[in-house]
Amino acid sequence: MSVFDNFFVIKISVKLLATYRKKLPEGTKGCTCQIEVPTHSVVRHIVEQYDLAFDETNVVLLNGRVTDPEQKLKNDDVVCVFPALAGG
Repeated sequence: MSVFDNFFVIKISVKLLATYRKKLPEGTKGCTCQIEVPTHSVVRHIVEQYDLAFDETNVVLLNGRVTDPEQKLKNDDVVCVFPALAGG
């Protein structure tokens, strides 16, 4: 790894709630982990990395707001995913 490699990655937090917590890396405390991703990453990449779908079965938030799957990520962003619930 060269000194320049750090310029091509950003650090983000991934928060998986409810039954999705089990998809976090082993040893993760709580429901959030920090990862490094390439600077060109978008929200959809993160969701798919955890073997989840970016569709109506899930709620996907970027920094607490509903987001577009192709939204480009920035350093310190927080991607949160949890299953959608149906009520009646």
